[in-house]
Amino acid sequence: MDGTIYGNPEQWGLKVFAEVSNPALDYEFSMFVVWQDKDSNLLYAEDSGCSCPEPFEGIASLGELGTIIGADGLKAFFDALTSWGDHNNTDTYSGPCVVDTTEVRRKVREYMTRAK
Repeated sequence: MDGTIYGNPEQWGLKVFAEVSNPALDYEFSMFVVWQDKDSNLLYAEDSGCSCPEPFEGIASLGELGTIIGADGLKAFFDALTSWGDHNNTDTYSGPCVVDTTEVRRKVREYMTRAK
């Protein structure tokens, strides 16, 4: 494939469903993304790094993504998102940074409730 899962999700058979990133970072990134595949499954991953690489360029296959299937998959997703949010809610040179994951949680929860 010619593009990363983030830069060209269509090539991977995906579309971005929801994402959140740390807005306080300069010359680096930290993001949590949820994608939807052609079968309507939700997949997710987090990535961070300096501004040189493209986000998620280390992902080589869909098998490396978390999958939100059933109650256990939903719990694993919420645990991963909470952990990512806790890690990104830190003090920066310009003051405290609060990363709000509420919208991503809401979208996934509503989608999974409808999918039952």
